[in-house]
Parts: sequence; structure tokens; C-alpha cells
Amino acid sequence: MRITFVQSGGFAGTIKGCQIDAADLAPDERHELESLLAGSGLTESFERFSETGRDLRQYEIVIERDTAVQRICCDDRSVPESARPLMAFLSARARPQSPDAAKAVHRRGVDG
Repeated sequence: MRITFVQSGGFAGTIKGCQIDAADLAPDERHELESLLAGSGLTESFERFSETGRDLRQYEIVIERDTAVQRICCDDRSVPESARPLMAFLSARARPQSPDAAKAVHRRGVDG
């Protein structure tokens, strides 16, 4: 399983992200990631953004498994409460990204 995470927007409009291949993680980190993903309630692709929020952070997560690719796009107000621990795990590993890197994630998630 591989997860690509991009966080953008907010007041400063910065872009941060990371790519995590579960096979490269230490066993305890892999177990933590798998547990957070299982508890997140993110079982299918969706795109959901708040209509009233400005300057909210936006998130894009692409989860690649052997048999499927799942793409989740949301913002601070629309992220499911059950997914917040997973978002914190991914955000802690995110580093500054170029705008081109964020576009590449979007294309990969759309084109599958």
C-alpha cells in the first residue's frame, strides 16, 4: 500500500506533502498507519469541500492498494472526524512541496 498526501491552502497558501510506502515503514509504524486507516472510515473515494470556508486547508489523499486506487479530497471543515488521527499522522510527515508536485498527485488520483 502506498499513500500520497498533499495539504494545501490555509491563510499562507503553502503546499506540504508526503508519500508513504507501507512496505518501507518499520513494523510498528506500519501497524499504526494500518490501524489509523482502518479507523478513519475512509472506505471510498470522495470530494467534499465546505461552501462557506475561506482560507481553509485542503487535503488530498491517494491510497494505492494492489487492487484499487482511492482518492479523497476535503478541507478542514469537511474532513470526517474519524479521519482526523490519520490526517495528523500524515501531516506530521509532510514536507514543503512545489505546486507541480501537487498537480502530479491530482493527475495520478484522477487518471488512476
